[in-house]
Amino acid sequence: MLVSVSRSTYRHRLSSEDVRKGRILITKDAWKLFPNAGDPVNLRIGARRFPAEILAERCVCVPPEHEHLHLRCDALKGQPGFKSGALVVIAKDSDGGYRFVEERS
Repeated sequence: MLVSVSRSTYRHRLSSEDVRKGRILITKDAWKLFPNAGDPVNLRIGARRFPAEILAERCVCVPPEHEHLHLRCDALKGQPGFKSGALVVIAKDSDGGYRFVEERS
């Protein structure tokens, strides 16, 4: 899984579970880039803005029990760049919202 984080961007390679559930896993090193779980956010896809949210999910994939954070937006499903194996970028906009971009390699 390729992941990288800067002060304003998060790069993540989508898994089949990400795509199936219409969400993007936010790795722990990127939590500081996003608002708290439960907070609503706006996600720009192309020229349109969509409501999105940060979700916390309890997990026991490895002990001890912990949380995984996800950016969830119903509008991601069906987007051309939202497919398993795609490298995507979530960039923080100056207005506090976020932007979804497929990174072409």
